[in-house]
Amino acid sequence: MRHDLPSKLTTEDLDIVLIDETVLLEALEWVSGCENCAEDAFTTFDCLLDAITGCDPTITEYVMWRPGPCPHCSGEVTEKTHVAVH
Repeated sequence: MRHDLPSKLTTEDLDIVLIDETVLLEALEWVSGCENCAEDAFTTFDCLLDAITGCDPTITEYVMWRPGPCPHCSGEVTEKTHVAVH
């Protein structure tokens, strides 16, 4: 646990970022599979969103306007889905 952060974050402490179609599709380009079809799905989709948006992962929560399709099995990919990255 990081000691420089408050022990409990409130909604006032969080940055809520809405993910539109453009960012969703950009993030999905990095995905080779999801937790339903890939044994090496160790990264949560929101970690990819952190990298693409440049947002601080310790205070950011994402809201996607729709789930994305896994490029391998067409399963639903949400903010917290574990994905394999290529």
